[in-house]
Amino acid sequence: MSDFTVELLFGSNEQAYPIKSEAIRYLGYRKSLPDDITDSLIDKCSEELCAVVSPKCCYVRTSVEFPDENITSFGFGGIKSHALYTHLQGCSEVILMAATIGISADRLIGKYGRISPAKSVIIDALASSAIENWCDSAELTLTKKDKLHCSRFSAGYGDFPLSYQKDFIQYLDTARKIGVTLSNSLLMTPTKSVTAVIGIGASSRTCSNKCMTCENTHCIYRL
Repeated sequence: MSDFTVELLFGSNEQAYPIKSEAIRYLGYRKSLPDDITDSLIDKCSEELCAVVSPKCCYVRTSVEFPDENITSFGFGGIKSHALYTHLQGCSEVILMAATIGISADRLIGKYGRISPAKSVIIDALASSAIENWCDSAELTLTKKDKLHCSRFSAGYGDFPLSYQKDFIQYLDTARKIGVTLSNSLLMTPTKSVTAVIGIGASSRTCSNKCMTCENTHCIYRL
């Protein structure tokens, strides 16, 4: 079982780290594009965000078992979830990961919330895109030796209870390793943080479009 912290490079340009296009979708632009003034503001906000983020990821790789129908067991005991059970069928191992882009993103969002609400909203969208892209990068790195694996799956997806965030945080020791803590209301700090399960040894069910595997078909951010 592996247990250590991974830190990867976070590029400040679109080629190295393409956060802008997804952020535009988060801002509500689906079939249209922002005007030139808004587009320029997004670029400026992106540069400011990329200058302060500190992306980190920690993980544990361990075996996975299915002791009963809709029950998945790894690391910290059995989890009752049909969605998780179905997603991991065919897997022999899992990678449990936690990732964050750091507290500075929260501080930047808070700062502009007081002096420029428009910039605060844009930076929030960029930060949400950044953590997802950072997780994509970390996932690619963590599975590069595995020909077969599932896309990551997080507590809160389908009927996978959000309450299991507590177990992820404790098991991965995220407070010490990457500075991620959890409130009593199950909100992570820094807020732009993610915990997830990646199944190893699955068939060809890997899907690069997370929206297509999500059961929330009415989400306003769905592709």
